[in-house]
Amino acid sequence: MNKLKVATSQRLLSALENAPFDGLILGSPSSVAYATGYRSVAGAIASGPRMLACITEERQLLVAPAGDAAEALDSGITEDDFIPYGRFFFESYDGQHAAASMSDVNADMESALMEVVARSGITGVIGVDSLISEQIKTLIEEQNGVNAVVDANEWVLGIRSIKTPPEVDLLLSAIKCTETGLDRALEAAYPGITERELASFVAQSMVEANAEPRFLVVTTGPRSALSDARATDRAWNPGELLRFDVGCTYDGYWSDIGRTAVLGEASSEQENRYAAILAGEEAQLAQAQPGMTAGQLFDIAVEAVEDGGIKPYRRHHCGHAIGSDVYEWPIVAPNSSAELQVGMVFCVETPYYCLGWGGMMVEDAIQITADGNKKLTSLGRSLRVVPA
Repeated sequence: MNKLKVATSQRLLSALENAPFDGLILGSPSSVAYATGYRSVAGAIASGPRMLACITEERQLLVAPAGDAAEALDSGITEDDFIPYGRFFFESYDGQHAAASMSDVNADMESALMEVVARSGITGVIGVDSLISEQIKTLIEEQNGVNAVVDANEWVLGIRSIKTPPEVDLLLSAIKCTETGLDRALEAAYPGITERELASFVAQSMVEANAEPRFLVVTTGPRSALSDARATDRAWNPGELLRFDVGCTYDGYWSDIGRTAVLGEASSEQENRYAAILAGEEAQLAQAQPGMTAGQLFDIAVEAVEDGGIKPYRRHHCGHAIGSDVYEWPIVAPNSSAELQVGMVFCVETPYYCLGWGGMMVEDAIQITADGNKKLTSLGRSLRVVPA
């Protein structure tokens, strides 16, 4: 069993001992992975839940399509803890591989769930996350020994929000290759280089480090004000801004980093506006600490940006927790009462988008510590000037 699976499953089971329910049935792919250690490629791109984890203090069972059987067993899930459904055919070279006999065991996820409930012996009050459908909730409620089905989504997200050491290691790996890619792209930049070419440098660094590129927002000139736009063949011209907002996953854990550059000499307007958003992020880095709320951290960022000269500074959020999902709970949003706790990891950010002029951003990952916070990113945060 790998270190990540041991750390996350043990954290979940320890918390379950004092939880207001006797067991869990989870449908979120990230929460299923957190509980069982199995991260499905197909599950990550499917619409809606296709896997379930049934968690009690005694057992952790996985329901998944028969097509996941071979990979799930290879990942360390035992045959007794894997309940397949649907039709998928594997052949077995020596006739001994259990996955070859897992097609058509259960017709659908609902019938597999019935087997899970019987095999796990789950009873009492059952907590479920937000991806468990009303149909599945009803099926659970109808089982003998089940007293109630309750919403455990916030509870699960709260458990996941405190990162274990192996999770932080994976986040750092994702960050490192992303920063390498950003640096490589800017070192290679020249007048006329296209957004796609710049994005390819970032993606190549991610792939070389065994990470998966997930989003590559690389925009120049007026397009830099488009918040979530794909890179195009537009050339980067002297005097223009370049905005990066890029991320990858490394063994399922995300990076999300924002940086801004200018080709040639920056104008005073570009310098002043960037100084304002950088001041907002620096205020977050200086003041983020356990016990404050995410809403207070948002206010700190906005006030600093406005003091720097961009007023009003209008934002719906100035950061978010990050882990095995790129946007995790809590969000650094206005009026959020969620408290920052030791072990949480956030991306703090202060983007600025002015249509017709350009956009800029700076975004970094921090971990909340007993002494305040620790920055996990290391790439320089100044407005990067690329020679024209």
